[in-house]
Amino acid sequence: MGSANKSGSCKKTMVSPVSMSMNIKHPRREYTKIETYSPVTFGLFVLLFLGIVGAVGWSCGMGWAVAVLLFVLWSDCILRLAAVNFRGRRKKDKVMAPLVEKEFSGHMPDPVLGWSLIPDVRMTNSFAIPRKKMRLDYTVSTDVSGRRVTADSENGGKPVISIYGCSNTFGWGLDDEATYPWLVQAALPEHTVLNYGVSGYSLYQVLLSMERTLERDKPKVVVLGFSPGLEARSVSDHHYLRILSEEGAVAPSCLSVVRRNGKRTLKRFPLEAYKYLPLSGSSPLIKLVERGLNRLFYKRRGREDARRMTTEHLLLMMSNLCKKHGAVFHVQYLVANTGYRDFLHTAGFNWAPGPLDLDLCDAAGNYLYRLSPFDGHPNATANREYADTLTPILHQLMESGSYKPEPGALGTSKRDDATESAIYPVF
Repeated sequence: MGSANKSGSCKKTMVSPVSMSMNIKHPRREYTKIETYSPVTFGLFVLLFLGIVGAVGWSCGMGWAVAVLLFVLWSDCILRLAAVNFRGRRKKDKVMAPLVEKEFSGHMPDPVLGWSLIPDVRMTNSFAIPRKKMRLDYTVSTDVSGRRVTADSENGGKPVISIYGCSNTFGWGLDDEATYPWLVQAALPEHTVLNYGVSGYSLYQVLLSMERTLERDKPKVVVLGFSPGLEARSVSDHHYLRILSEEGAVAPSCLSVVRRNGKRTLKRFPLEAYKYLPLSGSSPLIKLVERGLNRLFYKRRGREDARRMTTEHLLLMMSNLCKKHGAVFHVQYLVANTGYRDFLHTAGFNWAPGPLDLDLCDAAGNYLYRLSPFDGHPNATANREYADTLTPILHQLMESGSYKPEPGALGTSKRDDATESAIYPVF
């Protein structure tokens, strides 16, 4: 693969590729919040185990107690030797995420959002598959407010369109001019399009970003680049927290809960991280206990109904926040899966289904719309489709303040869970 660089019209500070974010080569651990269980908690588990061994020895003889200890040590050794076999395999080997080295230098820590984009920089980032001798370079530029740049446009009192989302909206793996917010800006020069997409963001982080920026920007239309795959991020269950912690990041989270009066409220949690047990890095058995404790601690958040209700709650809060600031809110699907379409229709949202199925392949089995083989994110062709679909919708929203999909155009393609996992829940 060749490089993909461009020369920008505005002068930017060049940044070397030092990583701080998720699923990136050499994460900067000094930015990571590492939480551990207290020595008391760990000691209680040790005493419990010794108590079980002692009880076995008292009732069955010391030989059995020694046998239990040897079995535990042997199991630990077997798990250590076989650990490579527990990494799992994807159903399709078209997205080679485990073989890809990624470098990204654009994130900095944020005390509320967890991370955000470094403002006013221009950087070169890359994907590489050394085994295949393949490499892809791409450039990312940000403005003074920490947004990824769109097509050159001065505000000058033009109506503002703000687009929020995760890496699909940010344009992961793409040059600036290949992202769909850039293309929408190029198609709507009479407006100012702001790209608030940030890789790895949850819907809760998007809400926090909206709360921080809507009053300042005063947009006429707010677009959310949406995918149901984002629902696991907002609640931060144990699996997602573990992935973030391993890759050097930490995030805020929330949970929709029912009050005693029957009304729902959004319970907000500050930055938090997966909790580690001492020696879990060297003992697979302790690692299993550690995961079990985290699973128990965050059990409530991992339920499917909790993720669903929290996602719906966040969408409603975004809509109400936009109304408060006089903006039209629109939910734009970027994937074919439309699991929330009945909710969006019933609640009266402006929304549109995804214009394409990211799992479509050509006759040779290559993805048409993904950054394969480097990554599973939407490629430049997909972003062009997004822009071509969204631009006329924005015209209608600017004129009438309303858009609903045509009957029969709701999108029903099945999502490929294997390839979806190449992106979510990390990006």
